[in-house]
Amino acid sequence: MGTMVTHDPQLLALRSLTAPLLDTEEPLVHLNEISLSAQGAAVCGHVLIDLLEENDLAIGDYEVVIAPEGDGALAAAMIHAAGGRGLDLDATLLRPTQATASDASFTGAPIHGRPAVLLANSSLVDTGALHEAVEAAGATVVGIVSLLPDPSTRDFAGKAGLTYCAPALAD
Repeated sequence: MGTMVTHDPQLLALRSLTAPLLDTEEPLVHLNEISLSAQGAAVCGHVLIDLLEENDLAIGDYEVVIAPEGDGALAAAMIHAAGGRGLDLDATLLRPTQATASDASFTGAPIHGRPAVLLANSSLVDTGALHEAVEAAGATVVGIVSLLPDPSTRDFAGKAGLTYCAPALAD
Protein backbone atom coordinates (compact mmCIF):
# COMPACT_ATOMS: atom_id res chain seq x y z
CA MET A 1 0.00 0.00 0.00
CA GLY A 2 1.25 3.44 -0.98
CA THR A 3 0.79 6.68 0.89
CA MET A 4 -2.00 8.19 -1.26
CA VAL A 5 -5.23 7.63 0.61
CA THR A 6 -8.48 8.88 -0.86
CA HIS A 7 -11.56 9.97 1.04
CA ASP A 8 -13.56 10.55 -2.16
CA PRO A 9 -16.73 8.48 -1.65
CA GLN A 10 -17.25 7.95 -5.39
CA LEU A 11 -13.70 6.72 -5.92
CA LEU A 12 -13.91 4.49 -2.84
CA ALA A 13 -17.15 3.01 -4.19
CA LEU A 14 -15.52 2.47 -7.59
CA ARG A 15 -12.60 0.70 -5.94
CA SER A 16 -14.91 -1.68 -4.11
CA LEU A 17 -16.80 -2.37 -7.35
CA THR A 18 -13.68 -2.92 -9.46
CA ALA A 19 -11.54 -4.84 -6.95
CA PRO A 20 -12.93 -8.26 -7.97
CA LEU A 21 -12.44 -7.38 -11.67
CA LEU A 22 -8.82 -6.41 -11.30
CA ASP A 23 -8.05 -9.93 -10.08
CA THR A 24 -9.44 -11.49 -13.27
CA GLU A 25 -7.41 -12.09 -16.43
CA GLU A 26 -9.75 -9.96 -18.57
CA PRO A 27 -11.05 -7.11 -16.38
CA LEU A 28 -12.56 -5.24 -19.34
CA VAL A 29 -14.79 -8.20 -20.15
CA HIS A 30 -16.43 -7.73 -16.75
CA LEU A 31 -16.68 -3.94 -16.98
CA ASN A 32 -20.28 -4.11 -18.24
CA GLU A 33 -21.24 -5.86 -15.00
CA ILE A 34 -20.38 -2.58 -13.27
CA SER A 35 -21.40 -0.01 -15.87
CA LEU A 36 -24.82 -1.61 -16.44
CA SER A 37 -25.76 -1.72 -12.76
CA ALA A 38 -27.59 1.24 -11.20
CA GLN A 39 -24.98 1.88 -8.50
CA GLY A 40 -22.04 1.18 -10.81
CA ALA A 41 -23.27 3.47 -13.58
CA ALA A 42 -23.77 6.38 -11.19
CA VAL A 43 -20.34 5.91 -9.65
CA CYS A 44 -18.54 5.41 -12.99
CA GLY A 45 -20.11 8.47 -14.61
CA HIS A 46 -19.20 10.76 -11.72
CA VAL A 47 -15.67 9.38 -11.35
CA LEU A 48 -14.94 9.89 -15.07
CA ILE A 49 -16.26 13.47 -15.06
CA ASP A 50 -14.40 14.25 -11.81
CA LEU A 51 -11.15 12.87 -13.26
CA LEU A 52 -11.46 15.12 -16.28
CA GLU A 53 -12.20 18.13 -14.05
CA GLU A 54 -9.13 17.37 -11.92
CA ASN A 55 -7.14 17.50 -15.17
CA ASP A 56 -8.61 20.90 -16.13
CA LEU A 57 -11.19 19.52 -18.57
CA ALA A 58 -14.65 20.56 -17.41
CA ILE A 59 -17.87 19.94 -19.31
CA GLY A 60 -17.95 22.90 -21.66
CA ASP A 61 -14.30 22.33 -22.55
CA TYR A 62 -15.75 19.22 -24.20
CA GLU A 63 -19.32 18.83 -25.46
CA VAL A 64 -19.35 15.19 -26.47
CA VAL A 65 -17.83 11.95 -25.23
CA ILE A 66 -16.87 9.54 -27.99
CA ALA A 67 -16.49 5.86 -27.20
CA PRO A 68 -16.21 2.50 -28.92
CA GLU A 69 -19.62 0.86 -29.18
CA GLY A 70 -18.63 -1.57 -26.39
CA ASP A 71 -18.26 1.36 -23.99
CA GLY A 72 -21.75 2.72 -24.66
CA ALA A 73 -22.89 2.06 -21.10
CA LEU A 74 -19.98 4.10 -19.69
CA ALA A 75 -20.70 6.95 -22.12
CA ALA A 76 -24.35 6.89 -21.01
CA ALA A 77 -23.23 6.92 -17.37
CA MET A 78 -21.28 10.12 -18.09
CA ILE A 79 -24.35 11.72 -19.73
CA HIS A 80 -26.48 10.92 -16.67
CA ALA A 81 -23.82 12.11 -14.21
CA ALA A 82 -23.54 15.39 -16.14
CA GLY A 83 -27.33 15.74 -16.15
CA GLY A 84 -27.36 15.24 -12.39
CA ARG A 85 -25.10 18.29 -12.18
CA GLY A 86 -27.37 20.33 -14.43
CA LEU A 87 -24.95 20.07 -17.36
CA ASP A 88 -25.45 18.88 -20.92
CA LEU A 89 -23.15 16.22 -22.36
CA ASP A 90 -23.71 14.28 -25.57
CA ALA A 91 -22.23 10.96 -26.64
CA THR A 92 -21.39 9.25 -29.89
CA LEU A 93 -20.30 5.66 -30.41
CA LEU A 94 -17.85 4.33 -32.98
CA ARG A 95 -19.17 1.24 -34.74
CA PRO A 96 -16.47 -1.44 -34.67
CA THR A 97 -17.02 -2.94 -38.14
CA GLN A 98 -15.02 -0.38 -40.11
CA ALA A 99 -11.62 -1.36 -41.48
CA THR A 100 -10.00 2.07 -41.62
CA ALA A 101 -10.42 5.39 -39.90
CA SER A 102 -11.65 7.04 -43.11
CA ASP A 103 -14.50 4.49 -43.29
CA ALA A 104 -15.44 4.97 -39.64
CA SER A 105 -19.09 5.15 -38.81
CA PHE A 106 -20.41 6.97 -35.78
CA THR A 107 -23.84 6.71 -34.21
CA GLY A 108 -25.21 9.24 -31.74
CA ALA A 109 -24.88 12.99 -31.34
CA PRO A 110 -23.22 14.99 -34.13
CA ILE A 111 -19.51 15.53 -33.54
CA HIS A 112 -18.31 17.73 -36.44
CA GLY A 113 -16.77 20.96 -35.15
CA ARG A 114 -17.17 19.96 -31.49
CA PRO A 115 -14.59 19.46 -28.74
CA ALA A 116 -14.60 15.83 -27.61
CA VAL A 117 -13.23 13.51 -24.96
CA LEU A 118 -12.37 9.96 -25.97
CA LEU A 119 -13.51 7.23 -23.61
CA ALA A 120 -10.94 4.53 -24.20
CA ASN A 121 -10.71 1.06 -22.73
CA SER A 122 -7.98 -0.29 -24.96
CA SER A 123 -8.88 -3.91 -25.48
CA LEU A 124 -12.06 -2.77 -27.22
CA VAL A 125 -10.41 -0.57 -29.85
CA ASP A 126 -7.02 0.92 -30.65
CA THR A 127 -6.97 4.44 -29.18
CA GLY A 128 -4.87 5.75 -32.08
CA ALA A 129 -7.44 4.49 -34.60
CA LEU A 130 -10.30 5.99 -32.56
CA HIS A 131 -8.48 9.35 -32.37
CA GLU A 132 -7.81 9.31 -36.13
CA ALA A 133 -11.46 8.49 -36.92
CA VAL A 134 -12.75 11.25 -34.63
CA GLU A 135 -10.44 13.88 -36.11
CA ALA A 136 -11.35 12.72 -39.64
CA ALA A 137 -15.02 13.25 -38.71
CA GLY A 138 -14.25 16.87 -37.81
CA ALA A 139 -14.22 16.77 -34.01
CA THR A 140 -11.35 18.08 -31.89
CA VAL A 141 -10.08 15.67 -29.24
CA VAL A 142 -9.19 17.52 -26.03
CA GLY A 143 -8.53 14.54 -23.76
CA ILE A 144 -8.76 10.81 -23.16
CA VAL A 145 -10.26 9.08 -20.13
CA SER A 146 -10.24 5.39 -19.15
CA LEU A 147 -12.03 3.68 -16.30
CA LEU A 148 -9.29 1.06 -16.03
CA PRO A 149 -5.77 2.49 -16.24
CA ASP A 150 -4.03 1.50 -19.48
CA PRO A 151 -0.32 2.02 -20.23
CA SER A 152 -0.67 1.87 -24.03
CA THR A 153 -3.42 4.53 -24.02
CA ARG A 154 -1.33 6.66 -21.65
CA ASP A 155 1.63 6.36 -24.05
CA PHE A 156 -0.53 7.27 -27.05
CA ALA A 157 -1.96 10.32 -25.25
CA GLY A 158 1.53 11.48 -24.29
CA LYS A 159 2.77 11.22 -27.87
CA ALA A 160 -0.36 12.98 -29.16
CA GLY A 161 -0.02 15.77 -26.57
CA LEU A 162 -3.39 14.96 -25.03
CA THR A 163 -4.47 14.84 -21.41
CA TYR A 164 -4.97 11.24 -20.24
CA CYS A 165 -6.71 10.35 -17.02
CA ALA A 166 -7.68 7.14 -15.28
CA PRO A 167 -8.67 6.57 -11.65
CA ALA A 168 -6.23 5.27 -9.07
CA LEU A 169 -7.94 1.97 -8.27
CA ALA A 170 -5.50 1.11 -5.50
CA ASP A 171 -3.88 3.18 -2.76
